[in-house]
Amino acid sequence: MKKIYYSIGEVSELLGEKQSTLRYWESEFSELSPRRSSGGRRLYTESDVKLLKRIQYYLHKAKYSIEGARRHFKQREPEIDIIDNLERIKRILEE
Repeated sequence: MKKIYYSIGEVSELLGEKQSTLRYWESEFSELSPRRSSGGRRLYTESDVKLLKRIQYYLHKAKYSIEGARRHFKQREPEIDIIDNLERIKRILEE
């Protein structure tokens, strides 16, 4: 069963990024806005995690700057969907 919300620690571990990096990306990309709990903790949905994976792809694999990633982030590129599908298939096969 999938969770509805993920904590910043869980997302950080999933992506292999520091929590401070995720908070920084949140300030740089307006499309990324996780919900907040009543205590102010960030609550990421599955769609937020997908957005973070796209940002991570542009910054680390495609080697874009923050500004370049912002521009390309607004465009939906099929290669990102392919990468997501391959990662999903890999997880299924590993299970």
